[in-house]
Amino acid sequence: MPTYKELKLAITLAAKGLRANMFRSILTTIGIVIGIFSVIVVLAGGRGLENFIIEQVEMFGADTIEIEMKLPSVSDTEMVASMMGGAEVTTLKKEDFEALLELPNVDNYYAAIIGQYKAVYKNKDKRAMIFATTAGMPEVETATKMEYGRFFTEKEDRAVAKVVVLGSKIKEQLFGEENAVGKNVKINQINFKVIGIAEERGAMFTFDYDKMIYMPLKTGQKLLLGVDHVLYGFLSVHDASKVKETANEMISIMEIRHNIEPGNVLKQDFRVMSMQEAMEMMGAITLGMTIMVLAVAGISLVVGGVGIMNIMYLTVIERTREIGLRKAIGAPASLIQLQFLCESTIITLIGGIVGIVLGWIVVLAIKLGAASQGFNFDMVVTWDAIAIALGASIMFGIIFGLYPARKASHLKPVDALRYE
Repeated sequence: MPTYKELKLAITLAAKGLRANMFRSILTTIGIVIGIFSVIVVLAGGRGLENFIIEQVEMFGADTIEIEMKLPSVSDTEMVASMMGGAEVTTLKKEDFEALLELPNVDNYYAAIIGQYKAVYKNKDKRAMIFATTAGMPEVETATKMEYGRFFTEKEDRAVAKVVVLGSKIKEQLFGEENAVGKNVKINQINFKVIGIAEERGAMFTFDYDKMIYMPLKTGQKLLLGVDHVLYGFLSVHDASKVKETANEMISIMEIRHNIEPGNVLKQDFRVMSMQEAMEMMGAITLGMTIMVLAVAGISLVVGGVGIMNIMYLTVIERTREIGLRKAIGAPASLIQLQFLCESTIITLIGGIVGIVLGWIVVLAIKLGAASQGFNFDMVVTWDAIAIALGASIMFGIIFGLYPARKASHLKPVDALRYE
């Protein structure tokens, strides 16, 4: 182990050597800067994405189960492509959810279908997402709260009432500061009475609930969409510990109602998923993505480290006579080795610090950009991420600086002094 005096001297000599080749030293750090920058952004992004997904899924509650329509005999990827091509499934009905209410662990449900129409008030018009749903939505999805007025009732749904509830943003866009409750908005040339304004909720994935217009399911189906099916729905349970068991019971009932052989997954035209399963699946996907991108960042660090080793080896060759002279006047081999190790470590440490600062700036910019779009994407550069980044910088400086440092320390004074 070097003494404090030897270490101080080695660091001083290393700093002088780096200052003497400042431009080369700066270029050498670029690979490390990129690698550490990537590590910081990926770790912050991975955690931010995980928190964002969990927060979005938890909006529905861990005690809820989703049922959505699905194209039979196709994978999820094929289903997305098929739906973009115009394919649809019309077999999922409100009655399916009503039948599932018979299960002892099910409390309530809501079923929904979505469309887009222009909403008009006086001389203002906005393209809005129409969310036609059943009256149980606020009870099942507790994030849906009313700021003014009320939500529609089951009686209004059965009666195909022409009533709507506005999201906070669409209310501002159409009415401004004017009180909207009790006024009429025109959708597809039909007047609908505004009975409530929902509290600001924000966006979830690609859905901005604050820009939605809620109306009774049958009203939307009959007066606007001309259908009798739904896209999806949620059911709440009162015993979250029995979610998986309840989900399996739902699958059995749905198979019977849709004339599907028990357990024939390929023929199922529906998908049942608990929010617990959704969180587990999203967590696994996020972890896989983080590991994959971290591997790419690791490759960048290795490339940067190899660059440092090449530059340090070139530096040893250029300073061969200097090394020979210092050894001739009594400098020990250990001090020579320590000096070159310090040079490579200082380079990677500076690169690591710069990479951390740049990563923090980008993370902050992404966070602010997401917030401006209504997404709470909580990316944070944590202390453990900084420790990992600095530790990686120092480790790569030692690993890739060791060979050139040993090469310098093993030069024979006579051969070094003769070197041209």
